[in-house]
Amino acid sequence: MRMVTASGRSRWPIVIGAAALVVAISGGIAYTATRPTPTPTAAPSTATATPTPTPTGSAGAGGIGDDVAPTGCLGGQDRNVNMVLAAQADAKHTSYGAVEVATTFYRWLWQSPNPAANSADANTVSAAIMSSTANEAFRDLAAGYSAMANTDITSGQVPANTPFHLSTTNGLWLISEGSTADEVEVNIAAGYVVNGELSPTKTAVISQTLVWEDNAWHIQSAGTPDQAKLAAGGTRYTGGC
Repeated sequence: MRMVTASGRSRWPIVIGAAALVVAISGGIAYTATRPTPTPTAAPSTATATPTPTPTGSAGAGGIGDDVAPTGCLGGQDRNVNMVLAAQADAKHTSYGAVEVATTFYRWLWQSPNPAANSADANTVSAAIMSSTANEAFRDLAAGYSAMANTDITSGQVPANTPFHLSTTNGLWLISEGSTADEVEVNIAAGYVVNGELSPTKTAVISQTLVWEDNAWHIQSAGTPDQAKLAAGGTRYTGGC
């Protein structure tokens, strides 16, 4: 079964240009980012914008139909280990379930202070969320963060030593064509929250491939999505946090 969102064009107000790449390189995790470029007529996004609900009733990757569109908040708002584990446990064997798990993992992963600096937490998430078929170095989140300890993972998107996290309010998700019942590629864009405020211009994006194994979604690999496709065809989360 080939899966692709049927949302049409999104209402994302800017050209998504921030790349948050998570791939295993030389035993660690490499991160790259570029500054987003607004379109000439684009209006800035705001933290109070109302998300557009995603139509329900389309066939899901699980083959039984997705009944609840991705909220972007499965597992809760705490951005900790318990959130990741809860989302994985609650996510259904559908394309929407894969989107929720990918989103939850990204919300946990991409924040500062870095959660995986706590090696116990990083090891817990690695053991639970990473696929058995994932690259060995990619699975080791603690080692990845250790290797990047003195690196600005946002490449200037956020001032040095400034706490930040991501918000799915006004965020986008897109399922790549060719995804199947047990393997779904999820593309995500989420806004930076700095000093408690959602940035009107700065976003981070990621593409994650999830596989269904041991009755749960697991992450097999990650990379950079096609940002033009994500901006044009992505779907808003129905909730956002």
